[in-house]
Amino acid sequence: MLVLLSLLLPILAAAILVVLRLSRPSASFTWLAATLGVLLAWASIFFWQIDLPQRLFPGNWTTLFLFTVSPEFLADQSAWLYALSLAALAGAVVLTSPARVPAESPASWAATLILMALALLSVLADNPLALVLVWTAIDLAELLNTLRTSNSPSLSERAVISFSIRAAGTGIVLWASVVSAMNGRVFLFEETPVQIGIFLLVAVGLRLGVLPLHLPYRSEPVLRRGFGTSLRLTSAATGLVLLARLPASAVEARFIPYLLGFVALAALYSAWKWLSASDELSGRPYWIIGMSALSLAAALRGNSAGSAAWGAALILFGGISFLYSARQVWLTRILAALGILLLGLPFTLTASGWLGEFPLPGLFWPLFLVAHVMLAAGYARHLFRDGETTFAGLPRWAQAAYPMGLGILVVTLLVSGLWGWPGALQIGAWIVALILVILAGLAVFSVFRFGSFVPPQAPLPAENHPPPGFAVVQDALAGVLWRIYRITGRLFTYAANLLEGDGGLLWTLLLLVLFVSLLRER
Repeated sequence: MLVLLSLLLPILAAAILVVLRLSRPSASFTWLAATLGVLLAWASIFFWQIDLPQRLFPGNWTTLFLFTVSPEFLADQSAWLYALSLAALAGAVVLTSPARVPAESPASWAATLILMALALLSVLADNPLALVLVWTAIDLAELLNTLRTSNSPSLSERAVISFSIRAAGTGIVLWASVVSAMNGRVFLFEETPVQIGIFLLVAVGLRLGVLPLHLPYRSEPVLRRGFGTSLRLTSAATGLVLLARLPASAVEARFIPYLLGFVALAALYSAWKWLSASDELSGRPYWIIGMSALSLAAALRGNSAGSAAWGAALILFGGISFLYSARQVWLTRILAALGILLLGLPFTLTASGWLGEFPLPGLFWPLFLVAHVMLAAGYARHLFRDGETTFAGLPRWAQAAYPMGLGILVVTLLVSGLWGWPGALQIGAWIVALILVILAGLAVFSVFRFGSFVPPQAPLPAENHPPPGFAVVQDALAGVLWRIYRITGRLFTYAANLLEGDGGLLWTLLLLVLFVSLLRER
Protein backbone atom coordinates (compact mmCIF):
# COMPACT_ATOMS: atom_id res chain seq x y z
CA MET A 1 0.00 0.00 0.00
CA LEU A 2 2.81 2.42 0.86
CA VAL A 3 4.53 1.65 -2.45
CA LEU A 4 1.35 2.49 -4.34
CA LEU A 5 1.05 5.71 -2.35
CA SER A 6 4.56 6.75 -3.41
CA LEU A 7 3.60 6.10 -7.03
CA LEU A 8 0.31 7.96 -6.86
CA LEU A 9 1.52 11.10 -5.05
CA PRO A 10 3.69 12.49 -7.91
CA ILE A 11 0.99 11.62 -10.46
CA LEU A 12 -1.64 13.38 -8.36
CA ALA A 13 0.61 16.42 -7.92
CA ALA A 14 1.24 16.56 -11.69
CA ALA A 15 -2.52 16.37 -12.34
CA ILE A 16 -3.09 19.26 -9.92
CA LEU A 17 -0.48 21.32 -11.73
CA VAL A 18 -2.16 20.67 -15.08
CA VAL A 19 -5.57 21.64 -13.69
CA LEU A 20 -4.18 24.83 -12.15
CA ARG A 21 -2.40 25.67 -15.38
CA LEU A 22 -5.59 25.31 -17.41
CA SER A 23 -8.00 26.91 -14.96
CA ARG A 24 -5.81 29.60 -13.38
CA PRO A 25 -2.77 30.29 -15.59
CA SER A 26 -1.57 33.13 -13.35
CA ALA A 27 -1.74 31.16 -10.09
CA SER A 28 1.32 31.77 -7.93
CA PHE A 29 1.07 28.64 -5.78
CA THR A 30 1.72 26.03 -8.49
CA TRP A 31 5.34 25.73 -7.35
CA LEU A 32 4.14 25.11 -3.80
CA ALA A 33 1.81 22.32 -5.01
CA ALA A 34 4.67 20.67 -6.91
CA THR A 35 6.97 20.98 -3.90
CA LEU A 36 4.47 19.43 -1.47
CA GLY A 37 3.74 16.56 -3.85
CA VAL A 38 7.37 15.62 -4.42
CA LEU A 39 8.36 16.00 -0.76
CA LEU A 40 5.47 13.82 0.42
CA ALA A 41 6.42 11.18 -2.14
CA TRP A 42 10.07 11.27 -1.00
CA ALA A 43 9.06 10.99 2.67
CA SER A 44 6.67 8.11 1.98
CA ILE A 45 9.52 6.00 0.56
CA PHE A 46 11.13 5.83 4.01
CA PHE A 47 8.07 3.90 5.22
CA TRP A 48 8.63 1.15 2.65
CA GLN A 49 10.95 -0.36 5.24
CA ILE A 50 7.88 -1.45 7.23
CA ASP A 51 7.07 -4.17 4.68
CA LEU A 52 10.09 -5.23 2.58
CA PRO A 53 10.36 -7.18 0.38
CA GLN A 54 6.95 -6.81 -1.22
CA ARG A 55 5.68 -8.04 -4.60
CA LEU A 56 3.15 -6.16 -6.70
CA PHE A 57 1.02 -7.67 -9.47
CA PRO A 58 -0.89 -5.10 -11.57
CA GLY A 59 -3.20 -7.76 -13.01
CA ASN A 60 -3.27 -10.75 -15.29
CA TRP A 61 -1.87 -9.80 -18.69
CA THR A 62 -1.36 -13.31 -20.02
CA THR A 63 -3.10 -14.14 -23.29
CA LEU A 64 -2.83 -16.96 -25.76
CA PHE A 65 -0.81 -15.06 -28.37
CA LEU A 66 0.53 -11.81 -26.95
CA PHE A 67 1.99 -12.36 -23.46
CA THR A 68 2.90 -15.51 -21.58
CA VAL A 69 3.69 -13.64 -18.33
CA SER A 70 2.33 -10.60 -16.55
CA PRO A 71 4.38 -7.62 -15.33
CA GLU A 72 5.77 -8.14 -11.85
CA PHE A 73 7.23 -5.55 -9.51
CA LEU A 74 9.40 -6.14 -6.45
CA ALA A 75 10.07 -3.64 -3.67
CA ASP A 76 13.27 -4.75 -1.95
CA GLN A 77 16.22 -2.98 -0.31
CA SER A 78 18.03 -2.19 -3.58
CA ALA A 79 14.83 -0.81 -5.11
CA TRP A 80 14.32 1.25 -1.95
CA LEU A 81 17.78 2.84 -2.29
CA TYR A 82 17.25 3.77 -5.93
CA ALA A 83 13.70 4.98 -5.31
CA LEU A 84 14.80 7.20 -2.43
CA SER A 85 17.65 8.67 -4.50
CA LEU A 86 15.46 9.34 -7.54
CA ALA A 87 12.75 10.93 -5.41
CA ALA A 88 15.37 13.13 -3.76
CA LEU A 89 16.59 14.18 -7.21
CA ALA A 90 13.07 15.14 -8.29
CA GLY A 91 12.59 17.08 -5.04
CA ALA A 92 15.88 18.91 -5.56
CA VAL A 93 14.93 19.82 -9.14
CA VAL A 94 11.63 21.39 -8.04
CA LEU A 95 13.02 23.14 -4.94
CA THR A 96 16.01 24.67 -6.75
CA SER A 97 14.02 25.74 -9.82
CA PRO A 98 13.45 29.37 -8.61
CA ALA A 99 17.22 29.93 -8.77
CA ARG A 100 17.59 28.93 -12.41
CA VAL A 101 17.64 31.34 -15.33
CA PRO A 102 15.42 31.21 -17.30
CA ALA A 103 12.81 30.28 -14.72
CA GLU A 104 11.16 26.93 -15.22
CA SER A 105 7.44 26.63 -15.95
CA PRO A 106 4.77 24.49 -14.28
CA ALA A 107 4.92 22.23 -17.36
CA SER A 108 8.52 21.28 -16.53
CA TRP A 109 7.57 20.60 -12.89
CA ALA A 110 4.72 18.34 -14.02
CA ALA A 111 7.10 16.54 -16.40
CA THR A 112 9.56 16.03 -13.54
CA LEU A 113 6.83 14.51 -11.37
CA ILE A 114 5.65 12.16 -14.13
CA LEU A 115 9.25 11.14 -14.79
CA MET A 116 9.67 10.42 -11.08
CA ALA A 117 6.67 8.07 -11.15
CA LEU A 118 8.08 6.25 -14.19
CA ALA A 119 11.47 6.00 -12.49
CA LEU A 120 9.91 4.43 -9.39
CA LEU A 121 8.18 1.88 -11.60
CA SER A 122 11.45 1.05 -13.34
CA VAL A 123 13.35 0.36 -10.12
CA LEU A 124 10.52 -1.93 -9.00
CA ALA A 125 10.35 -3.94 -12.25
CA ASP A 126 11.20 -7.60 -11.66
CA ASN A 127 10.69 -9.20 -15.06
CA PRO A 128 11.49 -8.20 -18.66
CA LEU A 129 7.95 -7.19 -19.63
CA ALA A 130 7.63 -4.68 -16.78
CA LEU A 131 11.12 -3.27 -17.37
CA VAL A 132 10.74 -2.96 -21.14
CA LEU A 133 7.45 -1.07 -20.82
CA VAL A 134 8.94 1.49 -18.44
CA TRP A 135 12.23 1.75 -20.36
CA THR A 136 10.33 2.52 -23.56
CA ALA A 137 8.27 5.25 -21.89
CA ILE A 138 11.38 6.94 -20.47
CA ASP A 139 13.28 6.66 -23.76
CA LEU A 140 10.40 8.22 -25.68
CA ALA A 141 10.24 11.06 -23.16
CA GLU A 142 13.98 11.69 -23.57
CA LEU A 143 13.76 11.56 -27.37
CA LEU A 144 10.85 14.00 -27.52
CA ASN A 145 12.52 16.37 -25.05
CA THR A 146 15.79 16.34 -27.02
CA LEU A 147 14.04 16.92 -30.34
CA ARG A 148 12.01 19.73 -28.79
CA THR A 149 15.07 21.57 -27.47
CA SER A 150 17.30 20.99 -30.52
CA ASN A 151 17.28 23.39 -33.46
CA SER A 152 19.93 21.58 -35.53
CA PRO A 153 19.09 18.70 -37.91
CA SER A 154 22.42 16.99 -37.18
CA LEU A 155 21.78 17.04 -33.44
CA SER A 156 18.27 15.71 -33.98
CA GLU A 157 19.75 12.85 -35.96
CA ARG A 158 22.12 12.11 -33.09
CA ALA A 159 19.15 12.01 -30.74
CA VAL A 160 17.45 9.45 -32.99
CA ILE A 161 20.65 7.38 -33.18
CA SER A 162 20.93 7.44 -29.39
CA PHE A 163 17.31 6.34 -29.11
CA SER A 164 18.03 3.52 -31.56
CA ILE A 165 20.96 2.31 -29.46
CA ARG A 166 18.82 2.36 -26.33
CA ALA A 167 16.06 0.55 -28.19
CA ALA A 168 18.63 -2.08 -29.18
CA GLY A 169 19.35 -2.59 -25.48
CA THR A 170 15.64 -2.99 -24.85
CA GLY A 171 15.44 -5.50 -27.68
CA ILE A 172 18.26 -7.55 -26.16
CA VAL A 173 16.30 -7.80 -22.90
CA LEU A 174 13.35 -9.10 -24.89
CA TRP A 175 15.61 -11.60 -26.61
CA ALA A 176 16.90 -12.75 -23.22
CA SER A 177 13.31 -13.40 -22.14
CA VAL A 178 12.77 -15.43 -25.33
CA VAL A 179 15.84 -17.54 -24.59
CA SER A 180 14.61 -18.09 -21.04
CA ALA A 181 11.16 -19.12 -22.30
CA MET A 182 12.74 -21.59 -24.73
CA ASN A 183 14.41 -23.25 -21.73
CA GLY A 184 11.04 -23.48 -19.98
CA ARG A 185 11.79 -20.94 -17.23
CA VAL A 186 9.82 -18.04 -15.80
CA PHE A 187 12.25 -15.11 -16.07
CA LEU A 188 12.74 -13.13 -12.84
CA PHE A 189 15.86 -10.98 -12.55
CA GLU A 190 17.04 -12.36 -9.21
CA GLU A 191 16.91 -15.87 -10.71
CA THR A 192 18.72 -15.04 -13.95
CA PRO A 193 20.27 -18.19 -15.48
CA VAL A 194 23.88 -18.09 -16.60
CA GLN A 195 22.91 -18.45 -20.27
CA ILE A 196 21.28 -15.02 -20.45
CA GLY A 197 23.23 -12.95 -17.91
CA ILE A 198 25.57 -11.71 -20.62
CA PHE A 199 22.58 -10.45 -22.64
CA LEU A 200 21.41 -8.30 -19.76
CA LEU A 201 24.87 -6.81 -19.21
CA VAL A 202 25.16 -5.91 -22.88
CA ALA A 203 21.67 -4.39 -22.77
CA VAL A 204 22.65 -2.17 -19.83
CA GLY A 205 25.90 -1.25 -21.58
CA LEU A 206 24.07 -0.20 -24.73
CA ARG A 207 21.68 1.97 -22.75
CA LEU A 208 24.51 3.62 -20.82
CA GLY A 209 27.05 3.98 -23.62
CA VAL A 210 29.56 1.80 -21.76
CA LEU A 211 29.47 -1.28 -24.01
CA PRO A 212 30.44 -0.34 -26.67
CA LEU A 213 31.96 2.96 -25.61
CA HIS A 214 30.25 5.80 -27.40
CA LEU A 215 29.06 9.25 -26.45
CA PRO A 216 25.85 9.93 -28.36
CA TYR A 217 25.33 13.20 -26.48
CA ARG A 218 28.84 14.55 -26.95
CA SER A 219 27.56 17.09 -29.49
CA GLU A 220 24.14 17.75 -28.02
CA PRO A 221 23.00 21.22 -26.93
CA VAL A 222 23.32 21.78 -23.22
CA LEU A 223 19.90 21.04 -21.81
CA ARG A 224 18.49 22.91 -18.87
CA ARG A 225 19.74 22.03 -15.43
CA GLY A 226 16.33 21.10 -14.12
CA PHE A 227 14.31 18.63 -16.16
CA GLY A 228 17.33 17.87 -18.36
CA THR A 229 19.35 16.75 -15.34
CA SER A 230 16.48 14.67 -13.98
CA LEU A 231 15.99 13.02 -17.37
CA ARG A 232 19.67 12.18 -17.88
CA LEU A 233 20.29 10.75 -14.41
CA THR A 234 16.97 8.91 -14.28
CA SER A 235 17.59 7.25 -17.64
CA ALA A 236 20.98 5.99 -16.42
CA ALA A 237 19.64 4.79 -13.06
CA THR A 238 16.85 2.76 -14.67
CA GLY A 239 19.52 0.71 -16.43
CA LEU A 240 21.83 0.36 -13.44
CA VAL A 241 19.09 -0.95 -11.17
CA LEU A 242 19.05 -4.11 -13.26
CA LEU A 243 22.67 -4.80 -12.24
CA ALA A 244 21.73 -4.78 -8.55
CA ARG A 245 19.17 -7.56 -9.12
CA LEU A 246 21.43 -9.96 -11.02
CA PRO A 247 22.87 -12.90 -9.04
CA ALA A 248 26.63 -13.41 -8.81
CA SER A 249 26.42 -16.41 -11.17
CA ALA A 250 24.62 -14.54 -13.96
CA VAL A 251 27.76 -14.26 -16.13
CA GLU A 252 30.21 -17.02 -16.97
CA ALA A 253 33.59 -16.53 -15.31
CA ARG A 254 35.52 -16.77 -18.59
CA PHE A 255 33.85 -13.60 -19.92
CA ILE A 256 34.49 -11.44 -16.85
CA PRO A 257 38.14 -10.38 -17.50
CA TYR A 258 37.30 -9.25 -21.04
CA LEU A 259 34.24 -7.33 -19.91
CA LEU A 260 36.22 -5.69 -17.10
CA GLY A 261 38.84 -4.62 -19.64
CA PHE A 262 36.26 -2.77 -21.73
CA VAL A 263 34.67 -1.25 -18.63
CA ALA A 264 38.06 -0.09 -17.30
CA LEU A 265 38.80 1.76 -20.55
CA ALA A 266 35.39 3.41 -20.41
CA ALA A 267 35.92 4.42 -16.78
CA LEU A 268 39.40 5.90 -17.36
CA TYR A 269 38.50 7.87 -20.46
CA SER A 270 35.20 9.16 -19.06
CA ALA A 271 36.76 10.11 -15.71
CA TRP A 272 39.48 12.15 -17.40
CA LYS A 273 37.01 13.88 -19.72
CA TRP A 274 34.79 14.66 -16.71
CA LEU A 275 37.73 16.08 -14.79
CA SER A 276 38.93 18.23 -17.69
CA ALA A 277 35.51 19.34 -18.99
CA SER A 278 34.94 23.06 -19.43
CA ASP A 279 31.93 22.95 -17.09
CA GLU A 280 29.81 20.39 -15.31
CA LEU A 281 26.98 20.37 -17.85
CA SER A 282 29.23 19.68 -20.82
CA GLY A 283 30.90 16.94 -18.74
CA ARG A 284 27.60 15.37 -17.67
CA PRO A 285 27.69 12.46 -20.18
CA TYR A 286 31.19 11.55 -18.98
CA TRP A 287 30.12 11.58 -15.32
CA ILE A 288 27.26 9.23 -16.13
CA ILE A 289 29.44 6.82 -18.09
CA GLY A 290 32.28 6.90 -15.52
CA MET A 291 30.07 6.19 -12.52
CA SER A 292 28.10 3.60 -14.48
CA ALA A 293 31.37 1.84 -15.33
CA LEU A 294 32.17 1.54 -11.61
CA SER A 295 28.69 0.13 -11.00
CA LEU A 296 29.07 -2.37 -13.82
CA ALA A 297 32.50 -3.42 -12.55
CA ALA A 298 31.02 -4.11 -9.10
CA ALA A 299 28.26 -6.22 -10.66
CA LEU A 300 30.81 -8.22 -12.66
CA ARG A 301 32.59 -9.03 -9.38
CA GLY A 302 29.32 -10.27 -7.87
CA ASN A 303 28.95 -7.23 -5.60
CA SER A 304 25.31 -6.26 -6.09
CA ALA A 305 25.33 -3.93 -3.06
CA GLY A 306 28.36 -2.11 -4.46
CA SER A 307 26.66 -1.77 -7.84
CA ALA A 308 23.63 -0.17 -6.18
CA ALA A 309 25.93 2.11 -4.17
CA TRP A 310 27.62 3.48 -7.30
CA GLY A 311 24.25 3.94 -8.97
CA ALA A 312 22.87 5.92 -6.05
CA ALA A 313 26.09 7.96 -5.86
CA LEU A 314 25.71 8.80 -9.55
CA ILE A 315 22.26 10.25 -8.82
CA LEU A 316 23.00 12.08 -5.57
CA PHE A 317 26.46 13.53 -6.24
CA GLY A 318 25.47 14.22 -9.84
CA GLY A 319 22.34 16.02 -8.69
CA ILE A 320 24.39 18.25 -6.38
CA SER A 321 26.88 19.08 -9.12
CA PHE A 322 24.39 19.78 -11.91
CA LEU A 323 21.73 21.61 -9.88
CA TYR A 324 24.16 23.90 -8.03
CA SER A 325 23.86 27.02 -10.20
CA ALA A 326 23.57 29.84 -7.61
CA ARG A 327 27.00 29.99 -5.98
CA GLN A 328 27.77 30.98 -2.39
CA VAL A 329 31.24 30.64 -0.86
CA TRP A 330 30.42 28.66 2.27
CA LEU A 331 27.83 26.53 0.52
CA THR A 332 30.41 25.66 -2.12
CA ARG A 333 32.93 24.64 0.54
CA ILE A 334 30.40 22.45 2.36
CA LEU A 335 29.31 20.68 -0.82
CA ALA A 336 32.91 20.17 -1.90
CA ALA A 337 33.79 18.73 1.52
CA LEU A 338 30.99 16.20 1.07
CA GLY A 339 33.05 14.79 -1.78
CA ILE A 340 34.97 12.79 0.81
CA LEU A 341 31.85 10.61 1.09
CA LEU A 342 32.52 9.57 -2.50
CA LEU A 343 35.85 7.94 -1.57
CA GLY A 344 34.51 4.71 -0.05
CA LEU A 345 35.10 5.56 3.61
CA PRO A 346 33.49 3.31 6.24
CA PHE A 347 29.80 3.92 7.02
CA THR A 348 29.28 5.98 3.86
CA LEU A 349 27.16 5.23 0.81
CA THR A 350 30.12 4.04 -1.29
CA ALA A 351 31.73 1.93 1.47
CA SER A 352 30.52 -1.28 -0.19
CA GLY A 353 31.64 -0.21 -3.65
CA TRP A 354 35.06 -1.89 -3.47
CA LEU A 355 34.05 -5.14 -1.82
CA GLY A 356 34.84 -8.24 -3.89
CA GLU A 357 37.96 -9.32 -5.75
CA PHE A 358 39.06 -8.59 -9.29
CA PRO A 359 40.15 -11.64 -11.35
CA LEU A 360 43.47 -9.92 -12.24
CA PRO A 361 43.99 -7.57 -9.27
CA GLY A 362 47.36 -6.26 -10.39
CA LEU A 363 45.83 -5.05 -13.64
CA PHE A 364 42.34 -3.87 -12.76
CA TRP A 365 42.72 -2.38 -9.26
CA PRO A 366 44.99 0.53 -10.37
CA LEU A 367 42.83 1.34 -13.40
CA PHE A 368 39.60 1.65 -11.47
CA LEU A 369 41.22 3.44 -8.52
CA VAL A 370 42.63 6.12 -10.82
CA ALA A 371 39.23 6.52 -12.49
CA HIS A 372 37.59 6.78 -9.05
CA VAL A 373 39.95 9.53 -7.91
CA MET A 374 39.47 11.54 -11.12
CA LEU A 375 35.68 11.33 -10.80
CA ALA A 376 35.83 12.61 -7.21
CA ALA A 377 38.32 15.36 -8.14
CA GLY A 378 36.10 16.44 -11.02
CA TYR A 379 33.11 16.67 -8.69
CA ALA A 380 35.00 19.07 -6.40
CA ARG A 381 36.59 21.00 -9.26
CA HIS A 382 33.31 21.86 -10.98
CA LEU A 383 31.75 23.12 -7.74
CA PHE A 384 34.31 25.93 -7.54
CA ARG A 385 33.47 27.29 -10.98
CA ASP A 386 31.41 30.43 -11.48
CA GLY A 387 27.68 29.81 -11.40
CA GLU A 388 24.89 31.20 -13.51
CA THR A 389 23.70 33.43 -10.66
CA THR A 390 24.72 34.37 -7.14
CA PHE A 391 22.94 33.15 -4.05
CA ALA A 392 22.72 36.68 -2.64
CA GLY A 393 20.83 37.84 -5.74
CA LEU A 394 17.93 35.44 -5.19
CA PRO A 395 14.62 36.52 -3.61
CA ARG A 396 14.17 35.79 0.08
CA TRP A 397 11.85 32.83 -0.45
CA ALA A 398 14.20 31.37 -3.07
CA GLN A 399 17.14 31.74 -0.65
CA ALA A 400 15.19 29.52 1.75
CA ALA A 401 14.07 26.95 -0.84
CA TYR A 402 17.37 26.61 -2.69
CA PRO A 403 19.45 25.16 0.19
CA MET A 404 16.53 22.86 1.02
CA GLY A 405 16.69 21.46 -2.51
CA LEU A 406 20.37 20.67 -2.20
CA GLY A 407 19.84 19.54 1.40
CA ILE A 408 17.40 16.80 0.40
CA LEU A 409 20.19 15.25 -1.67
CA VAL A 410 22.66 15.56 1.23
CA VAL A 411 20.19 14.03 3.73
CA THR A 412 19.56 11.10 1.39
CA LEU A 413 23.31 10.68 0.94
CA LEU A 414 23.92 10.52 4.70
CA VAL A 415 20.94 8.30 5.49
CA SER A 416 21.77 5.76 2.78
CA GLY A 417 25.17 5.20 4.33
CA LEU A 418 23.69 4.32 7.71
CA TRP A 419 20.32 2.62 7.25
CA GLY A 420 17.87 0.78 5.05
CA TRP A 421 19.73 -1.55 2.68
CA PRO A 422 22.49 -4.22 2.70
CA GLY A 423 25.26 -1.72 1.93
CA ALA A 424 24.50 0.46 4.98
CA LEU A 425 26.84 0.51 8.00
CA GLN A 426 29.61 -1.19 6.03
CA ILE A 427 33.30 -0.78 6.87
CA GLY A 428 34.11 -1.78 3.31
CA ALA A 429 37.60 -2.06 1.85
CA TRP A 430 39.15 0.46 4.24
CA ILE A 431 42.66 0.06 2.79
CA VAL A 432 41.33 1.09 -0.62
CA ALA A 433 39.52 4.01 0.99
CA LEU A 434 42.74 5.09 2.69
CA ILE A 435 44.61 5.00 -0.63
CA LEU A 436 41.86 7.06 -2.25
CA VAL A 437 41.96 9.65 0.54
CA ILE A 438 45.75 9.96 0.20
CA LEU A 439 45.51 10.37 -3.57
CA ALA A 440 42.73 12.94 -3.18
CA GLY A 441 44.83 14.80 -0.59
CA LEU A 442 47.79 14.90 -2.97
CA ALA A 443 45.54 16.22 -5.71
CA VAL A 444 44.23 19.01 -3.45
CA PHE A 445 47.77 19.88 -2.35
CA SER A 446 48.98 20.06 -5.95
CA VAL A 447 46.15 22.40 -6.85
CA PHE A 448 46.94 24.81 -4.00
CA ARG A 449 50.71 24.54 -4.52
CA PHE A 450 51.04 24.51 -8.29
CA GLY A 451 47.64 25.60 -9.54
CA SER A 452 45.23 23.56 -11.59
CA PHE A 453 46.81 20.48 -13.15
CA VAL A 454 44.04 20.26 -15.73
CA PRO A 455 44.65 22.25 -18.94
CA PRO A 456 41.96 24.88 -19.46
CA GLN A 457 39.50 24.19 -22.23
CA ALA A 458 37.38 26.87 -23.80
CA PRO A 459 33.85 25.74 -24.58
CA LEU A 460 33.22 25.48 -28.31
CA PRO A 461 29.97 25.41 -30.23
CA ALA A 462 28.54 21.93 -30.17
CA GLU A 463 28.51 21.44 -33.95
CA ASN A 464 32.14 22.64 -34.36
CA HIS A 465 33.65 20.64 -31.51
CA PRO A 466 36.60 18.72 -33.01
CA PRO A 467 36.41 15.06 -31.94
CA PRO A 468 39.63 13.76 -30.34
CA GLY A 469 41.45 10.77 -31.77
CA PHE A 470 39.91 8.29 -29.35
CA ALA A 471 36.45 9.68 -30.06
CA VAL A 472 36.82 8.61 -33.71
CA VAL A 473 36.79 4.99 -32.54
CA GLN A 474 33.82 5.69 -30.27
CA ASP A 475 31.76 7.16 -33.10
CA ALA A 476 32.37 4.27 -35.52
CA LEU A 477 29.21 2.42 -34.54
CA ALA A 478 27.23 5.64 -34.24
CA GLY A 479 28.39 6.64 -37.74
CA VAL A 480 27.13 3.39 -39.22
CA LEU A 481 23.76 3.84 -37.54
CA TRP A 482 23.70 7.43 -38.75
CA ARG A 483 24.09 6.30 -42.38
CA ILE A 484 21.41 3.65 -41.94
CA TYR A 485 19.13 6.31 -40.47
CA ARG A 486 19.67 8.66 -43.43
CA ILE A 487 19.19 5.91 -46.02
CA THR A 488 15.99 4.79 -44.30
CA GLY A 489 14.75 8.37 -44.21
CA ARG A 490 15.38 8.78 -47.93
CA LEU A 491 13.52 5.55 -48.69
CA PHE A 492 10.51 6.70 -46.69
CA THR A 493 10.61 10.10 -48.40
CA TYR A 494 10.76 8.44 -51.81
CA ALA A 495 7.86 6.13 -50.94
CA ALA A 496 5.79 9.06 -49.65
CA ASN A 497 6.42 11.10 -52.81
CA LEU A 498 5.59 8.07 -54.93
CA LEU A 499 2.26 7.41 -53.23
CA GLU A 500 1.32 11.09 -53.05
CA GLY A 501 2.08 11.75 -56.74
CA ASP A 502 -0.13 11.43 -59.81
CA GLY A 503 0.26 7.65 -59.86
CA GLY A 504 -0.23 7.22 -56.14
CA LEU A 505 -3.70 5.72 -56.51
CA LEU A 506 -2.43 3.13 -58.98
CA TRP A 507 0.46 2.16 -56.70
CA THR A 508 -1.96 1.85 -53.78
CA LEU A 509 -4.27 -0.43 -55.79
CA LEU A 510 -1.29 -2.53 -56.89
CA LEU A 511 -0.09 -2.98 -53.30
CA LEU A 512 -3.63 -3.83 -52.20
CA VAL A 513 -3.92 -6.51 -54.90
CA LEU A 514 -0.56 -8.00 -53.91
CA PHE A 515 -1.58 -8.05 -50.26
CA VAL A 516 -4.91 -9.75 -51.03
CA SER A 517 -3.16 -12.34 -53.19
CA LEU A 518 -0.76 -13.17 -50.37
CA LEU A 519 -3.65 -13.64 -47.97
CA ARG A 520 -5.45 -15.94 -50.39
CA GLU A 521 -2.33 -18.11 -50.77
CA ARG A 522 -2.14 -18.52 -47.01
